[in-house]
Amino acid sequence: MTLSTDQQQVIERIGVFFETKGNQPILGRIIGLLMVADDAEATFEDIQKCLFVSKSAVSQALTLLQSQNKVEYITKPGERKRYFRLKIRNWKTDIQEDMKNVFKFNDVLEEIIAMRGDKNEEFNKYLVEVSNFMKFLKAELPILIESYKKSCK
Repeated sequence: MTLSTDQQQVIERIGVFFETKGNQPILGRIIGLLMVADDAEATFEDIQKCLFVSKSAVSQALTLLQSQNKVEYITKPGERKRYFRLKIRNWKTDIQEDMKNVFKFNDVLEEIIAMRGDKNEEFNKYLVEVSNFMKFLKAELPILIESYKKSCK
């Protein structure tokens, strides 16, 4: 697998983006590679060669990405290799699940708001604002999803 300069630059930007979010850059680079690869898949060896990283780095990153349900592998008849690809096919469900976790956190946030005293009103106001936004988002998300589904017909 050979990558163009443009593809390499996009992969690097995705790696930097992941790094700014507190993740290892290799996670973003693998996701970027799987996004720009013509077949939207790559073998372990392809990943290692294209990203110029060690076997252990690829192995650890793929294990993590698989545990996060972001990457899966397939096999092809007559071949022993695994072909890794993004699990983007279920993106709607994944986003909804991620949002459920955000909304669960709001329950904890509301407990914190209830137990805080009046000592720092500015901070308390911020917490209430965040909680109110999460409640708003929780109420509006199903409407957004339905609106999106209708727009795709």
